[in-house]
Amino acid sequence: MASITDEVPKIHHLLKLANMAEVNDDLSESQKSLLGKLMPLQIEARYPEHKSRIAATLTSDYCADLLKETEEFLCWIKARLEK
Repeated sequence: MASITDEVPKIHHLLKLANMAEVNDDLSESQKSLLGKLMPLQIEARYPEHKSRIAATLTSDYCADLLKETEEFLCWIKARLEK
């Protein structure tokens, strides 16, 4: 029996994952934009040498907006899962 980790692709490109999950057409332009903003942030964990370049873009206002957008997106995902 395959585990869930065997079935999940090992990619971090959120827009490709959305396409693979067949939700890409359901995403609004602002949701696609959010995924584009979130993708570079995972680089810090995988490639620490890029940390300072990424950190320079993360102002308090930007992070607050990003958090708000992410929370709204999470609510959208939860609502889809409940259907």
